[in-house]
Amino acid sequence: MESNPLAKINMMIFDYFAEWKNPEKGDSAPLRPRRCGEIIRYHIDGFAEGGDLSIATNAQYWESFCNRLGCKLRRNEDHLMEDPKQREDLIDLSRKGLMPIKDTIKLPRERYALRLERAPVVRYVVTSILKQGLSYGRPEKSKRSLVLSLNLGASLGQPDGPTELRRYRLKQLYEIVKRLVECSNWHMLTAGNAQPDTVLVNVESQRCSLEQRRAHVCLVSGPVLEPGNKTATDMDLDTYLNMRSTHMRLMALHRSGLRPAGSCSLDTLMRRLGEAAVIVDLFSVRHASAACVVRNGMGSSKGASYILYNSARVETLLRSFDSQVAAGVYDPLPPLEEIDLSILEDEMDWQLIFSCLLTFPEVLETTIDQLEQGHVGIHLLIRYLENLATVFSRYYRQKKVLVQKRDQLVPILYARITLVMAVRQVMNQALSLLGILPVDYV
Repeated sequence: MESNPLAKINMMIFDYFAEWKNPEKGDSAPLRPRRCGEIIRYHIDGFAEGGDLSIATNAQYWESFCNRLGCKLRRNEDHLMEDPKQREDLIDLSRKGLMPIKDTIKLPRERYALRLERAPVVRYVVTSILKQGLSYGRPEKSKRSLVLSLNLGASLGQPDGPTELRRYRLKQLYEIVKRLVECSNWHMLTAGNAQPDTVLVNVESQRCSLEQRRAHVCLVSGPVLEPGNKTATDMDLDTYLNMRSTHMRLMALHRSGLRPAGSCSLDTLMRRLGEAAVIVDLFSVRHASAACVVRNGMGSSKGASYILYNSARVETLLRSFDSQVAAGVYDPLPPLEEIDLSILEDEMDWQLIFSCLLTFPEVLETTIDQLEQGHVGIHLLIRYLENLATVFSRYYRQKKVLVQKRDQLVPILYARITLVMAVRQVMNQALSLLGILPVDYV
């Protein structure tokens, strides 16, 4: 079963415009469309003017893409979507799937925008996340899945002294890739159980010199450099971790006055924030590229402190709701099926749901889909978390979640709390893949 909703709508659109070249001759089915941003582009804002997604109408673009997939256009025409009947038929077809199209808009530069019916999409996304939990976005293990073995390689032994940052980055690359593979559609074997067709993946500090075999992949972990002169840093892990923990403490004091509470002490909290900062510092760039240590306390424009600050906001909102329920201010949250999620249809709700929560399965898939070529997009997962934190931060500032208990406001309260629960599930799942623990307070 397809676990990626964006892949489903891609297939629906491709099936409408394209067909197999020679199905009567036994040609295999076309490949699933991937990386088709020029053909099908999903929008992250400006939905009112530009629609939720747009498709190219120039037939030449489609023909080039179809040739790579093993299919051809159904109609011999220079531009798609020009015929009103064609647009109506696509809308009718979409109503049988997950994301029914509401209407179409002609855009400049040979594109047509599609606006979706929001209510069914909202219910599908939020319900899927809360019912599936950690399984959201994870494909089923398949008999056709790759079977692989992850090996750290001979270069990674146990250090006698302090851990070098490059060695730590290498080890974390292995751990993160292992978690990503475990939630993919691949089976994973130990090296001792590898079969002749097993893909052997070695995580190395440089391109390995092992005798190459057909199913051999080398994942390179790049060096860790000083930011100024770009030379290899001599800082060890403990020193860097202590420095980044101090940076996190200062940023937390500046941002919120640092109100330590909850299940962990201040020192434990700062240590956890420091560990998260180190992971983000080392993997905000491609794993084979050089990463730079952060000495000024800022790091990237967002970074670990921003992500975890918004993680704490999520936890605080839900904890406050539970406290109000316990105090009798609010009634308990009703069953998910009884909550009117169609309330979550304005632009801010839609951006959080459509451009963030809906896209998480696609991000998971994109992160790992070039493993066989020696690339894993861990930086894409960090970028996704930063974007989710940014959109939720805007939502938090402009939407009052814990509204007064009035009859006309209670449905809004329940819908927004349910949405925040979905945000927590996805955010924590993404953090766990990086080996980062969420925080209750900052």
